[in-house]
Amino acid sequence: MKKTDLLTVTLLITIVLIIFYPIFFARYVYTDEAVQLWFYRKGSGYQMFAGQGRYITEKLFQWLFSSIHTITEISYLRIFSLLGWIVCIPVWYFAIKLIVAKEGLPSQLTFFSLVYLIAMPPFATYISWASVMELFLANTTGLLSGYFLYTGVRYGQKKISFSYTHIFLSILFGCISLFTYQNGFGCFLLPFLLQLIAKPGAIKKMAIAVGVYFLIYVIYYGAFQLLLMLNHMQASERTGLHINVGNKLPFFIARPLGSAFHFTYLFNEKSIAGFVVYIFFASAWLLVYIFRQRQKDSKLIDCIKYLLIVFCTLGLIYLPSLVVKENYSSNRTLFALNLGVFFLVADNLLSVIRSEKTKNAAIAIVSLLFVVNAWFNFNKQYLEPVTKEYGQMRNFIETKYHPGIDSVFFIRPPEDFFVKKYGITRSWDEFGVPSTFFEWTPEFLVKQVVFEKTGDRNTAEKLVVKTSLVKEELLKTGDSVSQKAMIIDGPLILSHD
Repeated sequence: MKKTDLLTVTLLITIVLIIFYPIFFARYVYTDEAVQLWFYRKGSGYQMFAGQGRYITEKLFQWLFSSIHTITEISYLRIFSLLGWIVCIPVWYFAIKLIVAKEGLPSQLTFFSLVYLIAMPPFATYISWASVMELFLANTTGLLSGYFLYTGVRYGQKKISFSYTHIFLSILFGCISLFTYQNGFGCFLLPFLLQLIAKPGAIKKMAIAVGVYFLIYVIYYGAFQLLLMLNHMQASERTGLHINVGNKLPFFIARPLGSAFHFTYLFNEKSIAGFVVYIFFASAWLLVYIFRQRQKDSKLIDCIKYLLIVFCTLGLIYLPSLVVKENYSSNRTLFALNLGVFFLVADNLLSVIRSEKTKNAAIAIVSLLFVVNAWFNFNKQYLEPVTKEYGQMRNFIETKYHPGIDSVFFIRPPEDFFVKKYGITRSWDEFGVPSTFFEWTPEFLVKQVVFEKTGDRNTAEKLVVKTSLVKEELLKTGDSVSQKAMIIDGPLILSHD
């Protein structure tokens, strides 16, 4: 490792710590974490992910969640994710650096893309939310799967040769990625997208990559079905294939692709301003590409062919979310697609700037903006509201609960409660949403807090927790609200400063 590389990697890790250091002492529980903490105890046999084809994640969660017992200890799992990414950052750095050098792309692209990787919203989600702590493994093994294929194929004038060791490693790491989190496998295509950016005519190389990409999916699917059979399990409905181009094509263009062109900035998925920003950056990229091609006297048909291949490649990167029924382009699914779009835009930007000094200055300014915005996204849009929510809810439950209580009526705050109170942005179910808005969170939050207060799991288990977003509706269930019942008015509690 050269001294420059060591300093660059150190700088990147320092950026991570500057943005995410509060994770070491922040205390909160967010949505699914409450469910997982309650059920993933030793000997419970609980499984959330095996039926979704995420067998490695299932084993990881069984091991890690069963080793903790309190909400405070969930922070250890977030730290686990943070440390996992710190270990993986050098892998991403050197893989991208070698590809960029080999393909003759601007050398600044390596550092620039790593800063963006750290600053984009998916990265913050992976560290702040223990329910997706496995993504450092899924995305990095996806990249390595593609990288091994990229380095294992030799293109001669008359024939193509393969390294069987590299092909084996590509398949192995691809299956690890898919069995961890399917969207992480989209990173497989990133080396070949960089290759395509550098050599638009390298269609044969992309075709081979896509062929192996689908082969690994086939191997994974067969292994998944075999595991289901051996464990006498049924596949989750979420894994069912749903091929509907008429439905998925507009969804892909409007939602995932739109979010990818927002870079580090958070917009609500229904935001008109977000759509305008998307169209602006996408159009700017397209116009710069056309301008560059005119300077090279490229044929129109070649330009159209390239744009179609790029669009299809981006679609293949996001394939796991395009072949299922659900249309939900949450930030956690967008890591690979975001990087793919960034490579396209950053290459355009660096190519039109002639001066190396100007390039470096532009990268420094944009990188600083990325880092500042990432800090704001994590600390202000996510961490401060949910830690305050947890503190207020826990304090109320601990103060009001007594041994005679056997039921809880929980009025949940509306989805946009934080938006109205703090003036922040709500983005899917990951930023700017109260944890207790989700109908499955309050029951296990209450039970866990009562368990930690009393030390008696059986007492907490017997609590009947009913929830609703509407107070009147909840209190008209026919159950008498007596001294044995505790009413938790979420909006009222959270409205206090």
